[in-house]
Amino acid sequence: MRRLGKLRRGWWLAGLLLAGLVVAGGVWLLWETLPEAVDPTWERILETGALRVCTDPSWPPFEFVDERNGQIQGFDVDLARLLAERLAPSTEVAARIVPVGFDGLYDALLAGRCDAVLSALPYEPMRTQDVVYSIAYFNAGLVLLTREDTTGIQALEDLAGRVVGVEWGFVPQGDTRQKEFLRNLGARRYDTATDVLRALQAGEVDAALVDHVTALVYTGECEGLQFVGEPIYDVNYVMPVRPESFRLLRESNRVLLEMREDGTLEALQEQWF
Repeated sequence: MRRLGKLRRGWWLAGLLLAGLVVAGGVWLLWETLPEAVDPTWERILETGALRVCTDPSWPPFEFVDERNGQIQGFDVDLARLLAERLAPSTEVAARIVPVGFDGLYDALLAGRCDAVLSALPYEPMRTQDVVYSIAYFNAGLVLLTREDTTGIQALEDLAGRVVGVEWGFVPQGDTRQKEFLRNLGARRYDTATDVLRALQAGEVDAALVDHVTALVYTGECEGLQFVGEPIYDVNYVMPVRPESFRLLRESNRVLLEMREDGTLEALQEQWF
């Protein structure tokens, strides 16, 4: 009886194994016969050789109209052209810039007027029901600057007891501890971020907390200031595409990662700021 019981259990296990193999084989055959998902945006880009990119040309140096020739230029425009060139190595693709007012950028994308948007747009979690975002290509977050001859300020914590310039409307962000620290700073407020940097250069404050874009533009034109550390918190500029444009998103992220690693994004930043 014991031997019979063992034999029955053996046959039962063998049956389970066989059934598992049959199911696995069926799944494999089904997977092999299912058609690959198609990204209509990607197919159209390859067919026409054009990547249509919406932008609002009113935010220099990211995008603006050159008064000398009427052409749209800027950081995002150059990024769009380089992105298109690297998008499909076996196919020649060029960027086609589509000017759109800022308030209409997302509507233009969803309506199919363009394939992607490059217009200094920050990541917006509430928009993820309608669009998907690329990885970040620029960080416009809050940065810390001091005069080049300043010593003793190497990190945010070193600002305790210092006079720090900020813009009116400055709202502490970050984690709870960081927010509390920023809220208790001896901050001196100015009308604009540029005014803050002028005050720093003039010695009215010991340090400045301003957005990265203003800081890059100002330090590109004026000497004597230095960046301290990484951005205090992030405001990432990203490229939205429609949800069905999954292949375009995948290839765009691949190219953006390459641009990070090979210095292209850094070179664009140095060029335009």
